[in-house]
Amino acid sequence: MSKKTIVLKPACIKTLSAVEARPERSNQHEFNGVSELKKIFGPERREFSTTFSIRGEDISQVAKATWYDARENHETRSEYRFYFQGNQVMDQAREDDNVIIGFDNAGSLHCILIRANTSEHRPGISSWQPI
Repeated sequence: MSKKTIVLKPACIKTLSAVEARPERSNQHEFNGVSELKKIFGPERREFSTTFSIRGEDISQVAKATWYDARENHETRSEYRFYFQGNQVMDQAREDDNVIIGFDNAGSLHCILIRANTSEHRPGISSWQPI
């Protein structure tokens, strides 16, 4: 297990809901992109090679992710989403876990899962919050 701290800036944190974490509720592999994520990614479609990991565990996997406006052809509406390929980290995500999304100092994107009931877990963050 890696003990090295990864500094992410900018970054956001959220507590996962059932629909975001449980495949029987939704198998979409995406997070809705509210204004806080839009501040990180901007308004344009972007693709990333993203490192997914679990805080405090020796589990990580690189997977593709896409930031996009699901209503990009609509004149007056937008609905941004962060879509990611299925991977072994997010397969282990559970409702009430935290997820942090952000860039490291080298500009690489990370998605870090923090399990509920661990010392670094912050419960009850129902919408993306900057950290």
